[in-house]
Amino acid sequence: MYLRKGVTICLAVIMFLLSTITVYAQNNDSSAGMMVKEYNGEDFARVVASPRGELISSVQLELVEDGFRTLRIYSEVLCHVEMRKIKMSVTLQKSTSSGWKDVNSKQFNWEKEDYPNDNLSMATASFKIGALSAGTYRLKGSYSVFELDGTLQEFRTVTTPGMEIR
Repeated sequence: MYLRKGVTICLAVIMFLLSTITVYAQNNDSSAGMMVKEYNGEDFARVVASPRGELISSVQLELVEDGFRTLRIYSEVLCHVEMRKIKMSVTLQKSTSSGWKDVNSKQFNWEKEDYPNDNLSMATASFKIGALSAGTYRLKGSYSVFELDGTLQEFRTVTTPGMEIR
C-alpha cells in the first residue's frame, strides 16, 4: 500500500516536471523573428520587415518592372538609434531549374565619419538593371548595422517574392 502511494506520488511529480520543460529552437535564417509582409503585383514585388531588434527598426526591399525588361530596385534600412556604420547588399536572383542564381549584386556602405553633421540612422539605395532576359526574378537584401560605441551590431536578411518578367 505504501509502495503504491509512493509510485503514484513519483509519477505525479515526474508528469508535473515534464509539463514545465521549455524547449528552445534556433533558426539560422537571419529573417527569423521578424514580422515580414510580402506584397506582389503584376509589375512589382516588395517585402517590408520589422525585426524589432536592438538596432534595426525596419527594412524594405522592392523590385519594380519599368518596362523593356528593365528593373528598378529600392532598398532601405531604418535604425532605432544613430549608427557608426551601415552596410547593405542587394542581390538580384533569377529562378533556374536548379534553384535561384545570382544575376547582379551591389554593395553599399555608409560610415558616420563620412557624414559627421548628419544622424546616420537610415540608409537607402536605388538603381536600375536593364537588358534582362525573360524569367522569374527576386531580390535578396542583407543589412548590417554597427552602433556608434561599437558594442552592438545587428544583421538581417530579407527576400522578396518572385516576379515574372516577360
